[in-house]
Amino acid sequence: MAESKEIAQQSLLLQGVHQLHLQRNWQLSMQPKYTEICDLLMQLAMLLQASVPLKESLQLLQRHASNIELTQWLRQLLCSLESGFSFSTALATQDRYLTKQEYQLISVGESTGKLPLVCAQLAKQRQQSLGLRRKVQKMLFYPMLVLVVTLILTSLLLLFIVPQFAEIYANQPLPAFTVLLLNVSAGLRGYAFQLSLLLIFGFIFLMLNARQRVGLYRLKNCLLHFLPIFKKIAQHHELIHFCRHLHLMLSSGMPLQQALQTFLPTQKSGIAKHELTEMRLAEEVQLMLKGIAQGYRFSEVIGSNLFPEMAQQMLHVGEQTGRLSEMLQYIAESYQQKLEHQLDLLSQLLEPCLMLVIGSIIGVILLGMYLPMFNMGALV
Repeated sequence: MAESKEIAQQSLLLQGVHQLHLQRNWQLSMQPKYTEICDLLMQLAMLLQASVPLKESLQLLQRHASNIELTQWLRQLLCSLESGFSFSTALATQDRYLTKQEYQLISVGESTGKLPLVCAQLAKQRQQSLGLRRKVQKMLFYPMLVLVVTLILTSLLLLFIVPQFAEIYANQPLPAFTVLLLNVSAGLRGYAFQLSLLLIFGFIFLMLNARQRVGLYRLKNCLLHFLPIFKKIAQHHELIHFCRHLHLMLSSGMPLQQALQTFLPTQKSGIAKHELTEMRLAEEVQLMLKGIAQGYRFSEVIGSNLFPEMAQQMLHVGEQTGRLSEMLQYIAESYQQKLEHQLDLLSQLLEPCLMLVIGSIIGVILLGMYLPMFNMGALV
């Protein structure tokens, strides 16, 4: 993909293409999805394991990439490789789409000659994380759908049904709850256009700025950790993420302290985009590093906020027997099974609860409208 029409035309002329008509592709430049990065790593691992050179592998991936941002990223990586930089250095310079732990693992893979194996391990780890992420998205999709339907039905009732009752009950004494519903309906009808614009612009603002604003991520993390239903799920997700990455780094030969430092925000950019959801984890890791620097063992400095008591005991045994990396892998797999079971149970419980909520809201509105009729019948 050329940066301008003139550059593209000159490149094609050098290739022997003379009769041509170029037109700009106005496709929007979108950030690649998590699934696209997973697929890219998997394809790169397969090409490297098939003994295809790194530069040729990246060129193949660039030619077949459908995302504009991803294509530009691959092209910049190729330019860095042609300038003499290593693959890990080129990735760290770009600092996009991959985590700090993945940069370090790729660097170790390059130095040990095991880059294909490391890429395969990273691709497998990403696929496992993707499967877990899809389970969470599937669980949250139904509640969000029910919430939207509830808001739409409630708005329709207040905008179109309740005003008809207002005409019927004109100049009649009404219960306080019915008066409240009529006032809410009148206010909603009077400011419906302004409220619609506010909701639309608010949604667009959040979508455009949520990924760049640390404050929003801090608020989201606090809500996740203080809501009883999601607190344990968030803790298990952090534990799985930490154990998987630490296992990969230790098994590749990286020292423990160096591996732990990869979970901390970078100096130049403060908190990277991919680390915003892991700020609580970074705080725990800082405490671990301080304890290790003071001479304590790793199993002695891990906090209960991240590791449950059973996981702490398993790490203590793994550290004593010299099998810390294997124990981290076992903990990640064990708690992923527990987390998937919790997500399945929660999704089954949410459905009847949400149906009860939507039925209750609509029922309360209808009851408020028919309450004066019941009072009239009692008087008769």
